[in-house]
Amino acid sequence: MWRGVGILPAADVESKRVTVSATRFLRENFPEFPLRSDLRPPPPDVAVVIGPDHHLLRILREIPEGTAVLSVGGGFLSEVAPQDLNGAMQQLFRGQHRIEERLRLIVQVAGKDLPPALNEIALNASRGGGFLRYSLAVDGERLWRDGGDGVVIATPTGSTGYGLSAGGPIVMETSEAIVVVPIASAEGQGPLVLSRDSVIAVTEIESRLGRDLVIDGQERVRLRTKEFAVRAADRPARFVRFGKARYLPVFGKLRSKRGIAALPADIPPSARFVYYLLREQGPLTEHQVIAESGLPERTARSALTHLVASKLVQKSRSLRDAREILFAVSA
Repeated sequence: MWRGVGILPAADVESKRVTVSATRFLRENFPEFPLRSDLRPPPPDVAVVIGPDHHLLRILREIPEGTAVLSVGGGFLSEVAPQDLNGAMQQLFRGQHRIEERLRLIVQVAGKDLPPALNEIALNASRGGGFLRYSLAVDGERLWRDGGDGVVIATPTGSTGYGLSAGGPIVMETSEAIVVVPIASAEGQGPLVLSRDSVIAVTEIESRLGRDLVIDGQERVRLRTKEFAVRAADRPARFVRFGKARYLPVFGKLRSKRGIAALPADIPPSARFVYYLLREQGPLTEHQVIAESGLPERTARSALTHLVASKLVQKSRSLRDAREILFAVSA
């Protein structure tokens, strides 16, 4: 017995338009399946989340146990494009789908668990020029004392985002692994791929400019202590999937959305990441690049400098405010 389908759009006009169209289609063709616009008990079987990736990441923090998510949009995490939603709902109600579980991470600070992360948890300095030092231990065994712009601890899902931009590997989404990627390591430390059962402790954090944790690029938490710990969440995220393999879609999205083949092989990972961001979102100011990427200010500025010098990105004055400089992918 279906408990219903929750339709949860973002606030933008296009997401609302898609919601109106999908609601009309479902009421006309599947009136026996109750529609909802909330997650209150009893929770819906499926939450159809319509909008960009950052909207999905926010909703995931509220998803109750037992509810699966069907992500609709043009983002990297989307399963269905808006124009294909009606057909996808037909498959869903006919049982022509599967449920895929994705590992999430919990960060603990001062004995308190923060909201789970689907992508990554990043440590960096609170302000620009943010060199910091830290020690890293896995399952109680200290591995290194390092300095740099910080460290990213990512899930397989997040390995194709910030983790990849910092020089980490691509890990298939359904893998049971945790990836640790130092950002601009002063000691030349490379990325680690760990078991999902690992507990990562980051301690002895030192920075003259403060220290922040950034969860999924959405929430910035000022660290009042000099340490935190990360482990796999007890409850994974559950997604509605159609078809079988997820390997080709991962690489297809990386190529089509981020244009990997168009970039020189020797471009720094952070510059590659910023280039992808500008290609997807259009012209941005330096402040917007820092905010949207989640990169430390020094890393983002260095990436922009490299891209401009390589003529992959160009600068121009904003027509709205002549004091603002916009960065955009070169034509």
